[in-house]
Amino acid sequence: MTINQNELQYVTQTIREREPVYVLGRIDQQTLSTTFRIDYNLSPEFSVQYYGSPFVSIGAYSNYKIVTHPLHENYENRFRLFQPVFDENRNQTADGIGFVNPDFCFTQFRSNLVFRWEYLPGSRLYLVWSNEQTDHRKISNSTLDEAIGSFGETYARNLFLIKLNYWFSL
Repeated sequence: MTINQNELQYVTQTIREREPVYVLGRIDQQTLSTTFRIDYNLSPEFSVQYYGSPFVSIGAYSNYKIVTHPLHENYENRFRLFQPVFDENRNQTADGIGFVNPDFCFTQFRSNLVFRWEYLPGSRLYLVWSNEQTDHRKISNSTLDEAIGSFGETYARNLFLIKLNYWFSL
């Protein structure tokens, strides 16, 4: 598991009174990922391979700042802290600054299953199943357990492939 905490994470740029306004915030991000692979040879002519890679990342923002004087020699004077209040549509419009709550929950699972059969010397048949599930939600205060639990709710995209190689001897 990787934990990322950054006090100056870019959130958005917006316009207020015809001037650009840069919003930064503190991000607390947790990422969990792994990759595993299994190869199993049933015989010299037949093998099964599986590859799986789950990935989960959640991020929560806080301590929002507006960049006021980016080159000021005193670090504390470069920003002005503000506390946004998000409405039911997750938009913040107080203080003349409008932006969407940047909290997120991203989950992805990719896998492949390959059956290989060498039916004649040099000639092979491959049966492949590839699965991919990706979900990106704007959820505040999500936990890794909730994100992992959402794998079953995500629409899966499946791809099936048949590949046939035949070796001609000349």
